[in-house]
Amino acid sequence: MLDLNITLLIQLTNFFIAVFVLNLFLIRPIREIIKKRKCVIGDISDEAGNFEAKASSRLAGYEDELVKARNTAALVRNDSHAAGMAEQQNIVGQAQQSARNIIDEARRTVQAEAEVTLKDLRTRTAAISAGLADLLLKELGKS
Repeated sequence: MLDLNITLLIQLTNFFIAVFVLNLFLIRPIREIIKKRKCVIGDISDEAGNFEAKASSRLAGYEDELVKARNTAALVRNDSHAAGMAEQQNIVGQAQQSARNIIDEARRTVQAEAEVTLKDLRTRTAAISAGLADLLLKELGKS
């Protein structure tokens, strides 16, 4: 049979005090750290999205320039056709080389910007991770 006496009340009181102390010193700080980490990760994710959007818009700009360059080359090629086959081949060759140079330059530029952006993100991620690790170690060290 279960005896309801003062020891049950004392044990319940001890249990609630233990839960309160654990919540105060362990659970709440960990929740705060998790919330801060989620915010930081969300910010990093937003920045990555912004960098990706910028890279996409730059790539679209380069593609537009490439289309313009191809259109210009086509106009030059059509106008030179009347002047003669030799002149036409010369101009077409120059226009194609120019388009290749523009494409190569655009690719190099986009690749360089993507590498810079990726390097920046990695640097920021490493710094934030190190900061979070230090914060977590400090918080765990306090406990």
